[in-house]
Amino acid sequence: MKIENSGIGVMQNIQSARQAEKPSPKSTAEENEVSKRDEYIPSEKDEPIGLYSMEQDENGGHGIRFDDPNKSDKSADEAEKEKSKSEECTCNTDKVDRELKRLREKAERLEQQLRSASDEEAARLQKQLASVQSELAQKDNDSYRRSQAEFS
Repeated sequence: MKIENSGIGVMQNIQSARQAEKPSPKSTAEENEVSKRDEYIPSEKDEPIGLYSMEQDENGGHGIRFDDPNKSDKSADEAEKEKSKSEECTCNTDKVDRELKRLREKAERLEQQLRSASDEEAARLQKQLASVQSELAQKDNDSYRRSQAEFS
């Protein structure tokens, strides 16, 4: 067995190994031709970076969506659990309706009494009727109904 210790022999071995690794000129030309073409590489959806985007809702209307990177995404199961935890409330406006009915009846009675009243009594009834009508005007609206409604 002959062992070569000279640096020249080692260099020759490295050069011969490199030549064996080099592709032929034809294969290099083919690789250049292939690399000139575009290639689609599918990727997963990017992480949101806080951008606005246009999107359509179920009815076909346009809306703006904001990708908030700080918002924690909840799964569909968690959303359903939150819906099931919600309580059902009923709004009861019967008390307000009774009060308004009472005021209307009182106004009708005062109008009837006013038709058959004398002059002195008519002035007093007129004042009472005006106060009942102003109270009815203040209370016969949606905001009063909402504020006086009972929720259970």
